[in-house]
This record gives sequence, structure tokens and C-alpha cells, in this order.
Amino acid sequence: MPKLSAEALKARIAQLQKQLAAAETSKAPAIQKVKALMKKLGVTLEDLSEGKTSGRRGRPPKALSAPPQKPNKSRGKVAIKYRDEKGNTWTGRGKTPRWIVEAEKAGKSRDAFKTN
Repeated sequence: MPKLSAEALKARIAQLQKQLAAAETSKAPAIQKVKALMKKLGVTLEDLSEGKTSGRRGRPPKALSAPPQKPNKSRGKVAIKYRDEKGNTWTGRGKTPRWIVEAEKAGKSRDAFKTN
């Protein structure tokens, strides 16, 4: 952007302030029309804030479009099925832990770590 003189900047500021004032004055009648329509229809600000839409162009918010989720129920602890001499443990669920993978690469069987 080219450098402007102080006078040019002041003129630009004055022009923008006039535009802002014009925008503000044109907004006031629109606000009055909305208020009158709300009063006529019995709509309150609370009605508007309850929101059947999330402001995403009429689409319902995710909370309303997704089915309700069931609470997570604790199923209790899972018994340890594998243990090594260093105290590492594994329930047998999920990804195989590194200590078992390394032991199997070294030639040990998984059954060697099984607990009774």
C-alpha cells in the first residue's frame, strides 16, 4: 500500500466515519421493525436463544441431531492373563504390549507368560 500523507489519512478517516454513521442510522429502523414483529408474534429473546438451529444456516446442532448416548457402565476390572518376571502385565485385550512382542521375537512363546 502506498504511503499516504496525514491529510489524506484524515480525509479517509472522515469518509469512513460518515459510512459508519450511515450504516448505524440504517440499522435503527430495522431493529424497530424486528422488535415490533417480535411483540406482535409474542416472541421473546429467550425463544431466540433456546435455539432450534445452531446458526449454521438452518441445520440443527449436533446435540439435537445425534441420538442420545447411553451412559458408560463400568464392567469392572479385567483379570491379568499374562505376566513376565519383571512385573509387566497384560489382560490379553487390545494391542499386544511391546514386552510380549520382543519376547516372541526372541523365541519365547506367549503361553510362557500365562497366569493361572
